Amino acid sequence: MAEKRPSLSRSLVPELARKAFAASSNYEKVRQGYPADAVRFFLQNLRLLDDSTACKKKVLELGSGTGKFTRVMLEIVNKQNVTVIASDPLEEMCKEFKQHQPDTEIIQCAAERIGM
Repeated sequence: MAEKRPSLSRSLVPELARKAFAASSNYEKVRQGYPADAVRFFLQNLRLLDDSTACKKKVLELGSGTGKFTRVMLEIVNKQNVTVIASDPLEEMCKEFKQHQPDTEIIQCAAERIGM
């Protein structure tokens, strides 16, 4: 007998992830941060730190969680003509994110549902 799988319409976020990240404040406390040198290397390879252009750049961060990566990224791109928009599918993570980054836009949305 074939195993019945839950439909995608039920939820794009697996139930396990919802349970694991329900206590977003605990996640924030125990999740290790990102080294600034690694984030800088990543941003340089995306050419987001290239001062030779005056054009504005937008970054959409998928699965931003509580914003640990976002905070490091924003420190590095400070005054660089870069706008960051964060996204996460879980409401709890978005709320925790806003506590740490109140001035950064965050969209509660699964990556598969972003209207772009």
